[in-house]
Amino acid sequence: MPAQTKSKRTTKPHTAKRHAKHHKTSKHYLKTYWPYLPIFLIIAVGLFFGTPRETSKQGVLAYSTEISSKQLLSSTNSKRSENGKSSLQINETLSAAAQAKANDMAMNNYWSHYTPNGEAPWIFIDHAGYNYMKAGENLAYGFATSKDTVTGWMNSPTHRANMLDGAFTEVGFGFANAEDFNNSGQETIVVAMYGQPSGNETSQVAAASSNDAGFTSASSQEPGSKSVALIQNLTAGNAPWITFVVGLISGFLILFVFVKHGFAVKRALIHGEQFVVHHPFLDIAFVSFVMIGYVLSQTNGFIR
Repeated sequence: MPAQTKSKRTTKPHTAKRHAKHHKTSKHYLKTYWPYLPIFLIIAVGLFFGTPRETSKQGVLAYSTEISSKQLLSSTNSKRSENGKSSLQINETLSAAAQAKANDMAMNNYWSHYTPNGEAPWIFIDHAGYNYMKAGENLAYGFATSKDTVTGWMNSPTHRANMLDGAFTEVGFGFANAEDFNNSGQETIVVAMYGQPSGNETSQVAAASSNDAGFTSASSQEPGSKSVALIQNLTAGNAPWITFVVGLISGFLILFVFVKHGFAVKRALIHGEQFVVHHPFLDIAFVSFVMIGYVLSQTNGFIR
């Protein structure tokens, strides 16, 4: 009897199937996150416009191409008229004194009412031969136009007081270019000298009630340098506190966005597109406000 042989059944070894989840960028994923793409564009545009850039200013009378004595006088008298003060008249002797001071500042590279030798600005008025009962001085640099310069002065109580002082009836302006003024590059220095001519009894009475004005011949202490932001110029000097308010709101919004997305990052890494950061358009609005605030808070010029 033939021997029976068992047929061998060949079986394939059991292999475990791998179940690996591969993240796939689906339409749902794009729909979820595409609203955040404008945020990066907003930030890029804000940084571009908010970053100071060197511009070519050669071939003109002043680096700030729209600054002139005529425009400075017009803007000054406009502010005085708005505040019920009589208009100032240009005095050529005062203008010569202001121009001499501007030239001296550009030549010796100093940002002060006093010269490096400690001489008060009234020395320039005396040398020019202007006789006065009272005199005042405002300084500025970094502004692009005469109107911006005057508005910058309106943002400071002491400079505003000089401009609106009822004792002053005359004014002189001077401006000079400096290649690298105060380590700020090419700048136009602007000097305004206000005067109450001697021999005017009516003006003497006015002067007695305005000794609390800005830096004048009766002052004993020089005011410090102040920066003026773009947003302060846009508000025409009526809201000198606006920079602080914008900075405070921007800081709060930045903190809110960082805290919100700080918690979101961990969940987003774990759950992928299943986790949706809600209200993307609110984030876009917040970031837009912050970047606009950043641009408007950039320094537009300096006054002293």
